[in-house]
Amino acid sequence: MDGQKSIGIAGVGKMGEALVRGLLVGRVVPPSRILVSDAVGPRAKEIAAKYDVAFVPTTAKLAERSDVLVLAAKPKDMPALVESIAGHVKKDALVITLAAGVRTSFVEESLHGKGHVVRMMPNLACSVGEGATAFALGVTATDSDALLVEEIMGSMGRVTKVEEKHLDAVTGLSGSGPGFMAALAHSMIEGGVRSGLPKDVAFKLTLQTMKGTAELLLADGIDPETLFKMVATPGGTTHAGWTVMQGRGVPQAISDGIVAASKRAEELAEETAKARKGGRHGAT
Repeated sequence: MDGQKSIGIAGVGKMGEALVRGLLVGRVVPPSRILVSDAVGPRAKEIAAKYDVAFVPTTAKLAERSDVLVLAAKPKDMPALVESIAGHVKKDALVITLAAGVRTSFVEESLHGKGHVVRMMPNLACSVGEGATAFALGVTATDSDALLVEEIMGSMGRVTKVEEKHLDAVTGLSGSGPGFMAALAHSMIEGGVRSGLPKDVAFKLTLQTMKGTAELLLADGIDPETLFKMVATPGGTTHAGWTVMQGRGVPQAISDGIVAASKRAEELAEETAKARKGGRHGAT
């Protein structure tokens, strides 16, 4: 990416901060070209000082200075954020929304044709260069915008272009995934401790096993079910453990949890759209 371009991040909660850190780890642009703003001013100042990036006092000023503008607010806060930048976005700026369920059409309509809108769903692992990101182009975005998103997010992990209709499912899978994986890790660690391991040993072994398994699957292109069958020999230890998990409905529960998270992303989109319509009605 052109080191003279500025990347503005509006909203520096957990995901916004993860992007700041990821941009620095990936050396996408110099720290001085990373701009941050937040509805909670002290929070933005704290992040700016922590990572030695630039603080901008208002989202309107942030929009005026950003070539790439990332809208990292929560879904319920997105209508107000988009309204605050609507008259300030650069005509050809790349505007990226990453709030769960917020459609590109919602942002495009609010910006009145300004900017090239892209919807993206990264996850927290972006902060350490191991993120899983999917994105979709809005009607105002171009193939050049897609290449720019791939360049930026590719520096923080793996990035995939999808149709926007798939992004709610992406949200449920890889967006919520770090939370699910952390909960699974907690349970595995607990099982190791109950089996007699010191907690620090169980912690290290669990996390390295999760990381190593993912790397093995990615590197060799092995289907997860195939790898499972390689490990779970009949009558062995893995088979014994998996029999208990199946009996308690763990596999189906995990699958159902992904579907529930995806459905919630759809509901958030509807709630955001209603909030905007309600705001319009109240203003007339």
